[in-house]
Amino acid sequence: MNWLTYHKQLLRLAETTETLTPSQISAQDAVLNAVGGWERCINLCGKPGTGKTFLMHYLHHRADLVYFSDQARYDARVSGDSVVAIDNVPYTRQESRRLYDKIRWGETDYTGPVNVILITREPIDDAVHRIELTLTDTDIAHIENIIRQQFGESDFETFSQYDHQRSGLWWYVKTLCCSIDC
Repeated sequence: MNWLTYHKQLLRLAETTETLTPSQISAQDAVLNAVGGWERCINLCGKPGTGKTFLMHYLHHRADLVYFSDQARYDARVSGDSVVAIDNVPYTRQESRRLYDKIRWGETDYTGPVNVILITREPIDDAVHRIELTLTDTDIAHIENIIRQQFGESDFETFSQYDHQRSGLWWYVKTLCCSIDC
């Protein structure tokens, strides 16, 4: 199996709450509270590998959130009462505001979605409701246990120092693939 196969299997797990890390659960609660509190524009931000995309896949399956992997894939036919999440958004104020306005207000009929979640690596420097997702040691232990339960034992500590520079949750998927496929 290659890393993409493992990635897809883990994304299928995004339909269950037990795969969310404690930080993702906190971010999920904050997102749902912001949506319930009628925040129009929400910025979910965090460094690469913190689990932003995984969390949005979970909310897509569990909370009627419509997820798009980037702004080019956004479909304006989304109903006006939807919560829309757009991943890989530019975090500069001008670009993110332009994207938000285009999505929220639609082309000409002003029937865009009620809530827009812009997912970025860096916080958007604008007046938006910001939720930051971080990766803690508890999160890392949690994801290691999930990977071991789903794919069997993998010794994450036997890799070279260069390979051991962890860049987030997907480092574990790459490590898992190497330990099984090598």
